[in-house]
This record gives sequence, C-alpha cells and structure tokens, in this order.
Amino acid sequence: MKIHFWGVRGSIPSPGPDTVRYGGNTLCVSVSLADDCTLVLDAGTGLFHLGRQAEPGSHTYYFLLSHLHWDHIQGFPMFRQHMNPNVTIRVLCEMNPSWADLFLSQMDGIRFPITLDELTADVAGYSDDLNDLLSRFGVAVTWIRLNHRGECYGYKISSPSGTLMYITDHEMDATSHVYTSFDELATFCSDADILIHDGHFTEDQMSSKSGFGHTSVERACELAAKANAKQLVLFHHDPGRTDDMLDENLRLARAHLESLEANVHCITAFEGLHLEL
Repeated sequence: MKIHFWGVRGSIPSPGPDTVRYGGNTLCVSVSLADDCTLVLDAGTGLFHLGRQAEPGSHTYYFLLSHLHWDHIQGFPMFRQHMNPNVTIRVLCEMNPSWADLFLSQMDGIRFPITLDELTADVAGYSDDLNDLLSRFGVAVTWIRLNHRGECYGYKISSPSGTLMYITDHEMDATSHVYTSFDELATFCSDADILIHDGHFTEDQMSSKSGFGHTSVERACELAAKANAKQLVLFHHDPGRTDDMLDENLRLARAHLESLEANVHCITAFEGLHLEL
C-alpha cells in the first residue's frame, strides 16, 4: 500500500505563511490499491490536489469517509476527476447507507454550481459488503465507532504487507458521546504498522476542550504504546497551530513516548508525506 497525505488539518482550512511546511488543507489521505484504483480516506480540501495530480486515463476511486462533518467532505465538489468520463467513483457506506446521498448532495446547484447529474464520471454510493469489493486487492477493512458528535468511524485497513489504522476525530476520555473505551480502541489498533491518529490538542488544553471530540498528543502516544504500534502519525492538526507549534508537539510526543519506554516511531503528518506498507 502506498499512502499519501493530501490534507492534514482539522476543522477549517488554514493557509498562510505560518502553515507552509505542514500545510493548511483539511483531511484527505489516499491509499493506492492498484495502478488504476485508489482508496480515498476523507474528502477535505486536500482532495483538490489529488484530483489535480491524477493521470487523465481511466481510474476507480473508492471513498471511505470517517464522518460527514464539513472539513471531511468539502473537497469533493472541486475534485476534477468527477468530470472525467473514464473515472468510476464509489462512496463506500456499508456502515451507514444514507451517507452516500448526504455526501453527494453538496452538488445541488445551490452550494456548488455544478449538479450531480452534470458529472461525467460514473458516481454512486455503494452500501453492500465493501470487503467483497476490496478483496480482489488483498485488502480488508474493519471499523469502530469513535467518540465524536455525529456518527464517526475509525478504520483498520489490513493487507498482506501490513496494517494501517485511520483514527481521526476521537476524544479518548470523553464524558459524552462515548462509544469506545481506551482499551477497546487499543485492542482494535493492536500491532498496527501505521497508526494515523487525531492529535488536535495537548494534554494541558483538555480541561477546557472537553466535549470537542478530539484527543491530546500525549493520549495518542499512550494509545500507540498500549497497542504496540510500530509508527504513530499525528494528524487532524488544530487550524490555529503554526508550523513551529507542530514541531513542538512532535518533540512533546517523542519525549512522552520515551517516558513510556515505548518502541514507537512518531512523526507529524504534513501535506506530501508518503508512506509505504
């Protein structure tokens, strides 16, 4: 699996001179399943750049959304591949069949000038067993409900080459909208090769951010250690954090992992980051 980060911010795009190194686009990660097939994790504004760099030939895109909050879907109307007649787009929504229609309803001529029936790509939802669809690539997907307002899921993407976890918009120690405990999530993420995880806050912020549906850098480290993950990728950055502040978050995370005596390699996601399994 070739994994590429197109957008790494949460909540709202944050372009500007202080976010150049890590990037200001909202969440989008691509996973190459084959030369002509890509799994797209979330469709924030980073999706625009995926579309710009796509080859002009035939291609299939499977969209797997964590949830439908605006920062996770707002890139789709500007994804120019939906105007390519050689492209197939499927919104995978076995976990909630209504998601496809809600996601695609952005293209209504009011919130965006191009309507769904004007798209030239083959665009539709797919609410059947997504693993039947993905099995020909040697990939299996399982999911878990996350602690976040609205319906939100984290994903385990397994292949013979390794396991990728995608856990974003999750409040580890939530007191409301609680669906998954720390131990349950650690078991779900057990022995992950790559754990992409919400690191929106730091622990000293959490007392004033309870209920926001996000995790501290330190707690993400503790989860990675408990799960025996090989690599932790901090993700869903607060739009108010500058590049220098994200550098400091990484130092904080690595120091915390060292204090836990955890053999986990930690990095901070940035636009253009490329990983392979």
